[in-house]
Amino acid sequence: MRSKLSSLLSAFALCGLLISLFAFAASAQQRPDPTKQPVVLTMPGTEKVTVQRDMTFKTVEGAALKMDVYYPPDIKAGARLPVVIFVNGVGIPNLKDWQVYVDWGKLTAAAGMIAINHQSRSALSAVTDAADLVAYVRSNAATLKIDENRIGIWACSANVNVGLPLAMDESRKYIRTAVMYYGVMDPEQVSYDVPMLVARAGQDIPIINNTIDAYITRAIAQDAPLTLISYADGQHAFDILDNTDQSREIVKQTLDFLKFHLLKNEAADTVIKRAPSPGRFVAMINNAGIMKALQAFEEGKKANPQAVLFRENVLNGIGYQLLQDSRIREAIEIFKLNVAAYPESANVYDSLGDAYEANGNKEMAIQNAEKTLELLAKDTNLPEAAKTPIRDSASNKLKRLKEQK
Repeated sequence: MRSKLSSLLSAFALCGLLISLFAFAASAQQRPDPTKQPVVLTMPGTEKVTVQRDMTFKTVEGAALKMDVYYPPDIKAGARLPVVIFVNGVGIPNLKDWQVYVDWGKLTAAAGMIAINHQSRSALSAVTDAADLVAYVRSNAATLKIDENRIGIWACSANVNVGLPLAMDESRKYIRTAVMYYGVMDPEQVSYDVPMLVARAGQDIPIINNTIDAYITRAIAQDAPLTLISYADGQHAFDILDNTDQSREIVKQTLDFLKFHLLKNEAADTVIKRAPSPGRFVAMINNAGIMKALQAFEEGKKANPQAVLFRENVLNGIGYQLLQDSRIREAIEIFKLNVAAYPESANVYDSLGDAYEANGNKEMAIQNAEKTLELLAKDTNLPEAAKTPIRDSASNKLKRLKEQK
């Protein structure tokens, strides 16, 4: 389901936005035809790219929706390559034939990946059409010479309204990376597993940049894998309207980003569950609940049993923040996780004892305080200066709890 922000920007308004912004980007004396504007970057090898045009991927009420598939030069027989899908989210039927999309398709193929441009019926059906295209590509991957588990999504302008939720759908583990250029972005659609490149045009209209800024702020706070290119002097559609070295460099960076995450990144070969970062872990606790966060932690541990997912002090800090917020049961789960990760540390038992005391569980609080003192007595590595506050905390806790009995 699309979120409130996406719903507020109606599909018809988005279609109008795409066209009007091209007009906005150029001067009144010289307004280029957006359908004929080439990408500002040229690359060797694009002239050797092969294109299978007008392949039907869907038929609705007798009308066929077509896609164009761009292949790298000299693709080997039996090869299965990653694909970048250029999302048509505004429902302009011939969008795939615009020069900007033809050029991006060729540039992507010349960089060693397959590219697809496609039709959609209308802005209202664009979400369904894009999803059906992905399903078709995956079902016919062998014929198309595509690796169905290495898919990238690229969307710009109003097409981001469809491309972003498609790429951020957690059920689509085969979508490995995404690129979003100068489009309205919903900050509720942040993915922890899909590396994303966002290109922000500083001279764009505020309605777009305000949403990009909000998205970036949330993504960074949650440690999402985000790469930001902030083009201060760039206008909307800079990749075709700003014929500058910086525009060309951004297009190159984008292709390199796609290549790294689809071709060069070893993680692209297998779907790997990764442990959440501390920021993401806290966000998951707050948004999805403690059990969901613990599940993500365990999945990360299974993926790499030797990894130290969080330092002791990080988990302790998260636990005490929850205690401070009176979220005692959640704090107990975090401290228990720390005990499991660092069973030889006296400090983790003292912290767990604090949480049990706050929860009114005197027996467990006493048990963990005693364990703290036991481990401190055996520990020959921890300096005495570090032992003293832990010992004082556990001893005072024991005295306090036993007096209450």
